Amino acid sequence: MSHCDNNWNVNLVRFVPLALRIYIVTWNVSTKFPENISLNKLLGLENRPEQDSHLPDFFVIGLQEVNAQPQNTLYNLFKDDLWTQKFKEVLKERDYVVIKTEQMQGLLLSVFARRKHLLHLRQVETEYTRTGLGGIWGNKGAVSIRMNVYGSSICLVNAHLAAHDHMLEERINDYERIVQEQKFHVKAKETIFDHDYVFWFGDLNFRLTGEATTSADEIRAMVARDELKQLIEKDQLLLVRREGRAFAQLQERLPQFPPTFKFEHGSNEYDMKRRPAWTDRILYAVNENNYRNVRLTAEQTSYKSHPSYSISDHKPVTSEFTLKVNRKPQYSGEHFRKQHNNRLSYKLAMANNTDVHSFDDLVTDLIDYGQVYEDTTERTVSFKPIELWLVGEPNTIEYVIPNGFEEGNADWIGIYRENFTSLSEYLAYEYTETYKDKQHQLNEQQLQHMQNTRTVQLTFSENVSLPLGTRYQLLYFQSTGTRGVTGLVGISPAFAVEKRCPSPSFDEID
Repeated sequence: MSHCDNNWNVNLVRFVPLALRIYIVTWNVSTKFPENISLNKLLGLENRPEQDSHLPDFFVIGLQEVNAQPQNTLYNLFKDDLWTQKFKEVLKERDYVVIKTEQMQGLLLSVFARRKHLLHLRQVETEYTRTGLGGIWGNKGAVSIRMNVYGSSICLVNAHLAAHDHMLEERINDYERIVQEQKFHVKAKETIFDHDYVFWFGDLNFRLTGEATTSADEIRAMVARDELKQLIEKDQLLLVRREGRAFAQLQERLPQFPPTFKFEHGSNEYDMKRRPAWTDRILYAVNENNYRNVRLTAEQTSYKSHPSYSISDHKPVTSEFTLKVNRKPQYSGEHFRKQHNNRLSYKLAMANNTDVHSFDDLVTDLIDYGQVYEDTTERTVSFKPIELWLVGEPNTIEYVIPNGFEEGNADWIGIYRENFTSLSEYLAYEYTETYKDKQHQLNEQQLQHMQNTRTVQLTFSENVSLPLGTRYQLLYFQSTGTRGVTGLVGISPAFAVEKRCPSPSFDEID
């Protein structure tokens, strides 16, 4: 009898269910800037942070047609774009941190997380695909961010597909190209639909069928009569999903709000030069059975448009989901022995499997089979307290690498202001020395030592300039390099900086 067939074996270790809320925004902003508008209502927030209750764990902001003029592109190299700054101003008051932002011309995708989740977000990676002008131009296409959240994998795709009623086949081709070309560098999660959860949103530009028989005026009249159910049956996206031609792997709660395109700027009146349509959508997919003995779920708790925002010819759309992520228990073989030695019946094990000759054999077998394990993706680097950081001098820090921690090829430690609001806000950094770079120089005993828990020192240059009067933190990033996979795996206690008092000169000594 195989081990997975033994009832006592299957239930030895369970995943720890954890519910996380994710709030997604998609908005074609029509090259407008976020001047003189409040984003609180769009984000479901109150006017004052202390009035907010049940905040989401993550905000995902997907924008299309962000102003991407050359002068703005140059500006964005040195600072966040104006939209990201605007969202950050609102969310930093509620202790959210920008995890990652990816932009491809007018497509912009940002992920904000509550600070308490930072050390549980791993293997963050971005990707993009151009589909405009046959893949040459990035005015259409998709940008994506993938990450592991408490061990579950999530892929977020912000897309802007081909426009106009008659371009249905081009939209389908855009979708297929994005699915085929977006490749990540995380093992077993190379494609979009390899992930546990997928959220695909944006200005997908699907229109209503019957262009020759249903005019813009007729569509507007049906909306006015609240005949949305009849109208949605003409929706191209719904039809291609039913036919399996595109987006078939994704689900969508059908919109119960009026078409979000196209409006006169500054108003809630449809622009009759275009037939109204539900161009702005949020879809999702769940690979429910990616893990044994557990079923992944995503509950969509809201899906709505926000007609009060009128700076664009599109209305923004938001949706909120509650995800079940399954945090793996922190079990090692030794922990298992201590916890279960007196609770498991060795005789029962012998009765079910004659190949097991000792309790150690049983534990080893279970660990190898994947029933008992330690979750390596949750290992963190810990910093020793920094007693004194002197400005203008070299400063040596110490941190502890846990047993079995896999250092990346380009791990680095950054200096941040305390209560930083974005992972891109480092003031200075130093690369760590990874043992992978010098394996060929080490003997077997030295290699074994490098794989055990150990304390490491790293010196920051005297050229690191930190303003006095504020406090700082060190962040350890596990990284594979440029456009590679990155994860925050360590945050130091806050520390202050000082400037050494100059030694008195002979003239100053009485």
